[in-house]
Amino acid sequence: MNISPSVVYVVPDKMGGMMNIVRALIESRSPDGFSYHAVLTDNVLSTDTRYGGALRADSQSTVRYRSPTENLYAVLNRVRRAIPDGGGVLVANDQIELAVAHAFDLGRMVALILHGDHDYYYDLAARHEAVIDVFIAYGTAMRDGLRRRLPHREGDIHHLPYGVPMPARARQPHGGPLRLMFAGRLEHGQKGVFDLPAIDAALRERGVPVTWTIAGGGPDARALQSRWPGAHISWAGVLAPEAMLARLPDADIFVLPTRAEGFPVALVEAMGAGLVPVVSDIPSGVPEIVDRGVTGLLPAVGDIGGFADAIAALARDRGRLESMSRACRDSVAARFDPVERTRSYQALYARWRELRRPRPANVGVPYRTRLDQPWIPNAAVKAARTLIRRYQGKPA
Repeated sequence: MNISPSVVYVVPDKMGGMMNIVRALIESRSPDGFSYHAVLTDNVLSTDTRYGGALRADSQSTVRYRSPTENLYAVLNRVRRAIPDGGGVLVANDQIELAVAHAFDLGRMVALILHGDHDYYYDLAARHEAVIDVFIAYGTAMRDGLRRRLPHREGDIHHLPYGVPMPARARQPHGGPLRLMFAGRLEHGQKGVFDLPAIDAALRERGVPVTWTIAGGGPDARALQSRWPGAHISWAGVLAPEAMLARLPDADIFVLPTRAEGFPVALVEAMGAGLVPVVSDIPSGVPEIVDRGVTGLLPAVGDIGGFADAIAALARDRGRLESMSRACRDSVAARFDPVERTRSYQALYARWRELRRPRPANVGVPYRTRLDQPWIPNAAVKAARTLIRRYQGKPA
């Protein structure tokens, strides 16, 4: 039986930039002879908010598992069965699908998309290098970081920026208090969310009235709300992608006091709606998106006064705010068209036969434990690990 080649995206079933990127790549594709499939992986022990939506793929399935409770091989078999037979491309975004590529010869080119400029993704690429045929970095900092980590694979590292859909409605001039927005994971270590109430307090000291919309969820959500009361703050919670795009034009400025990024999706989406970003001056991602002083303002990381001064300057000069807003939208429309950007991904996928490297012999899964063995029944492993986790006071 001759099965036509396909592209299979395997991606964690959770809200965030990774899902938004995969969603845009699937929805913006042009006819190319491939069928497209989505396999969502859902670790039920994870506390992340699930995406739970439908992607415009030719098929979509969800594989649920309990990690680290289950036998790894049982999980890998489950994911393997969800991947359609036939040649083509496996687009990996995280660890579980790379482990599948170690355990099974899928007959596909394996492409890993890096989703961050930090050690997790570089370690992921290095640890699974033997079964990865091509690496995709959508930011130059990630590309360069991976080249430093894997210099012998430089020819297999491709810089392919993604695209984002333009909101149908653009932000309009507003004569009242500036409308500020943060959208993203509510976590201070990376996103710096505890800077937001401090920026708000600094604006009050400067006599600059503002309103805030905070969209997203995360481990620091409750702590942030408890330390930042106020009727001028709207807590939108986790929004589906369509709802987020619809909400963005109701703000004027996108405030992102981040510490580290890869190539932040929320920032590009906000600029596409006409929001002017005031975002940390970090070396990764942001300089490729924001033209300092033209399409955004870039205070230093953690500089509360700098953030407040930048917002206050735009509050005083509404003409500058409007010109920067138009420049933001024009920049995203010109540089991040999703159909055009997706074509470069499709061109890479079309070369799958040429780019697929010989599969190394004896590539075992690199992080199995003593209980992760193909011959040990999953029920026995689950029972043993459940007892251990209950003893340790962890969810099982």
